[in-house]
Amino acid sequence: YNPFFTVQNFSNILINQAVMGCLALGGMFILIVDEFDLSLGYILCFSMVLGALLAEKGVPAMLVPVIMAAAGAACGLLNGLITTKLGISSFIGTLSVGLMLSGISQALSGGGILNTNIPSGMITFARGKLFQIGYCVIFLAVLCLLVWYILNFTSFGRQLYAVGSSKRTALFAGIKVQKVRILAFTAAGFFCGIAAVILLGQLGAASSAYGTSLLLPAYSVVFLSKAAFTPGKINVPGMILGMLLCALGENGIEISGVSTWGSYIFQGVILILSIWISAVLTERAERAK
Repeated sequence: YNPFFTVQNFSNILINQAVMGCLALGGMFILIVDEFDLSLGYILCFSMVLGALLAEKGVPAMLVPVIMAAAGAACGLLNGLITTKLGISSFIGTLSVGLMLSGISQALSGGGILNTNIPSGMITFARGKLFQIGYCVIFLAVLCLLVWYILNFTSFGRQLYAVGSSKRTALFAGIKVQKVRILAFTAAGFFCGIAAVILLGQLGAASSAYGTSLLLPAYSVVFLSKAAFTPGKINVPGMILGMLLCALGENGIEISGVSTWGSYIFQGVILILSIWISAVLTERAERAK
C-alpha cells in the first residue's frame, strides 16, 4: 500500500495548493510588468488577521470575505502608487509596505491567535469537496481560466506584456504605463486577499505568523511557467503545471518521512532552478525576435 497514489492524497494536495495558486496568480501580474512584490505574503497575513478580527467582532459572515479581498486590493493599490507616483523601486517599496503590514497584523492580533467565530461558510468553502474535488480547487480553476483569458484575449493583457517587455516602447505606443503598473499591483493584492479567505477557512484561525512564508514558493511556480507551453513567457497553463510538480515533490518528501528540512531544501532548489530556467528561456526568446 502506497499512500501517495491514492485519490484522497491527490485531492488533499490540490486543496492545499489552492492558497499557493491564488498567490501565484497575483505574482504573475507583477512579474509580467517586470516588477517584484515582496509584500504578497504580508498582504495575505494582514487580510487573514483582519478577517478573523472582524468575524470575532460580529461582522456579518457574508461581508468578511468581501472585506478581506478588498483589503488585499487596497494594499496592492498602495504598492502601485508608491512605486509609480513616488518613483521608488518596487523591491524597496513593497518591502517597506510588507514590514508595515506585519506590524499592523501583530497589533490587530495582539501577538496571539484569532480563532473565534470564523464563518462556517468560509470553512466549508475551504475544506469541503464535491466528488473528491475541493470547492476551493474548483474556484481556483475558474480564477485560472479568468486570468488566462485576460492575459491572452484582452487589451489589458497585451498592455501588461508590452509594459513588461519595454516600458519606454509601451509609452511611445500610447499605453498608460503607470496606470497598467498600478492595476497590476492592485490585482496582485486582490488575489492575496482571496488566498487569505481560503487559508483562513482551512486553518480556522489567523495570526501575524501565518502565510508570510508562501511568497517565494509562489514566485517559484510563476518562474517555472516560462518553461512550459509558451517558453520564455509567463503563462497560466505553465504556472499550473509548475505548481502541481512542486506540490507532488513536496508531498512525496513528506510521505517518505523526511523531516521538515527536506521540504525547505526542495523549495530552495526549485527556486534556483526556476529562476535559472526562466532566465535562459527569456534570453532565447529575445534572440528569436
